[in-house]
Amino acid sequence: MTVETIIKENTRFDRGGSPLEVVIPYEKFVEFVEFVEEYGLDLTDEEREAIREAKSDLDAGRLDKFISAEDIEKEFLA
Repeated sequence: MTVETIIKENTRFDRGGSPLEVVIPYEKFVEFVEFVEEYGLDLTDEEREAIREAKSDLDAGRLDKFISAEDIEKEFLA
């Protein structure tokens, strides 16, 4: 069964014929959530901007903007 078929068969409409909601199998819901999380689609605008800034810093060689793994390890083991 394709996603399109699932949506067509499980869409609920209001009295005017506009779609209100879609009921999907739980397995498909879990797949959707995993997809969203894997590709960062659940990030806030601020989180996306922070990632863009970090990538820019990394590309420009501004490594002083980052905390080393050793420093993080020291902090957690202290």
